[in-house]
Amino acid sequence: MTQPSHPITDPAQLLRWWHWHQAQWLTCEADRIRNGLLQDLFAVRRQLELQSGENGLGTVEQLYADLDALGNRLSSPYAQESLPLAIQHALQDWPPALALKLNLPTDWPDEPTEHISLLLLGLDHLRYTLMAQASLPQSICICLVEQTTGKQLTLDVTYGDAVPPGLLTLWEAEDWLYPVATFEVLSQGRVSYRCESNTLEWIFDW
Repeated sequence: MTQPSHPITDPAQLLRWWHWHQAQWLTCEADRIRNGLLQDLFAVRRQLELQSGENGLGTVEQLYADLDALGNRLSSPYAQESLPLAIQHALQDWPPALALKLNLPTDWPDEPTEHISLLLLGLDHLRYTLMAQASLPQSICICLVEQTTGKQLTLDVTYGDAVPPGLLTLWEAEDWLYPVATFEVLSQGRVSYRCESNTLEWIFDW
């Protein structure tokens, strides 16, 4: 006798499964690009280089760079290896005008891919928000630590004068709230922020 499947009614459980599924799919697609398309394109590039010199390589090199960037956007090449390495790799795309100070450990325990993806999404959104402000911060300190009570990522943004109004309302923006809320559900953690006259700090605890 056929029995109906047991319905899953817990929204948090469904959300955790869905984001895990999406993170795994994006990682697989990015790996296919890096280990398949990019490798094939490199072989074609080498053939062109041997046959026609540098003149015939411009289009292929641009295509190679675009595919490489696409793979990195789909999933960090370090998403299955190390959160500190994934953060360092993501920060390579930040404009030099954003003065970064990093405090990242060399060793880090295994981290679920979906946690890393959401943390990188938050960093990327912060980058665009900072660049959209009328003034740039004096410094941005990104610190990752493992404590006896859990793990913590802090983002400290310091300005010479007052914090721009656009940053003060970031906490209410949907494209910031949804990733933050999803991270809290998936990691069973908490995201908070603290604001002073010229400093804004976001704290991810899990």
